[in-house]
Amino acid sequence: MVYSTLEIKNKIWNKIKDYFYVQRAHNPLFVRNINYDGLNSQPKVLICYLEKGYFTNVEINIRRTIYFEIFKIVKVFSELGYCIDLINCNDTKAIELISDAKYHVIFGFGEAFYQITELQPEAISILYMTEHHPVFSYQEEKKRVDYFYARHKKNVSLKRSGMFYKPEHLEKKYTHVLTLSETEPLKDQYDNPYTIFPTGIINRNFKYNNKNHLKSGNKFLWLGSSGVIHKGLDILLDVFSQRTDIELHICGMTSEDMNILSIPEKENIFAYGHVNINSDLFQKLTEECTYIILLSCSEGCATSVLTGMLHGLIPIVMRNAGFNRLGENAIFLDDFKIEYVDLKLTELIQINVNELEIFSKKVFEFAHSNFTLNTFEKSFRSIVSNILVTDQVDSTLQ
Repeated sequence: MVYSTLEIKNKIWNKIKDYFYVQRAHNPLFVRNINYDGLNSQPKVLICYLEKGYFTNVEINIRRTIYFEIFKIVKVFSELGYCIDLINCNDTKAIELISDAKYHVIFGFGEAFYQITELQPEAISILYMTEHHPVFSYQEEKKRVDYFYARHKKNVSLKRSGMFYKPEHLEKKYTHVLTLSETEPLKDQYDNPYTIFPTGIINRNFKYNNKNHLKSGNKFLWLGSSGVIHKGLDILLDVFSQRTDIELHICGMTSEDMNILSIPEKENIFAYGHVNINSDLFQKLTEECTYIILLSCSEGCATSVLTGMLHGLIPIVMRNAGFNRLGENAIFLDDFKIEYVDLKLTELIQINVNELEIFSKKVFEFAHSNFTLNTFEKSFRSIVSNILVTDQVDSTLQ
């Protein structure tokens, strides 16, 4: 008997699959038919994002806000009557497996999003920009890498740019674009780029109190993840290591990044590794620091900064790097060079205590009005409803 390649693979898989049960459970391909009502007339939406949240205990294993935002996105499309398929944004192999479906709306980003919109051009396509424009990100991260080499003679590769958004993805015009970052780079293609704030995390035990800014006004929290050159931690370490009048508290630096940057053994620099936002340590840091600082060259309004703001920390961020919509609720830096940053920090620690108290309270109130899951859901529902109504009107007129 002659077996086909597929039959041989199936036989092998049936023999070994139980040995990989846990891996299969934690690494599914995609999710299909969420909110299916059994009617052939039901419209379908494909979401190209992340699927992990549907295959784990989110109360224990998920610490990122992204997955909870995805739940809200799915909830909104469900309430609007859509049957939803969800695939990983870069899983191009899944495209063949879902090729039997006809989508009315395709939402998301990544290589999978790009390819499926090419295959189904009649669908309403909504590009979801969780980062800055990729061209801007490439350019600005390259500047940071070069500046790091000029100071430390150490070569590092680009870390953050190009993982999910590639320049060729943005060369194509989609039906709509919704961004967490700056709208300016998108206005050449889109008359009305939609914007939305992501969400932050709130420590369950946190209560806002007027802190002693006389003691905390020279203390800065850096809260980040991978990509320390992209996020400007190297610059902060160079500044703080030459001073004794200011303190830097570092949370979230990965072991990989520790191979790139060594933390100076200085009495004013503290590194904690990963810190759970709901921990007593994080609450203590929000009480001891006045500022949260992130010199990232390109962001989608970083969750780390929004988390700090939700606890009353005053944000210090780069202008035009993804935070401009914070407006008067942030302190913007116009350069990332050592001398400039050093001078600005000197200015900041001299701000009057009463001004800091007013600023902190304003930041706290702005954050709680804009960076919660409920606000995200309301904003997303309003935007998607507007898109769908507009496109229905346009199709009627055609």
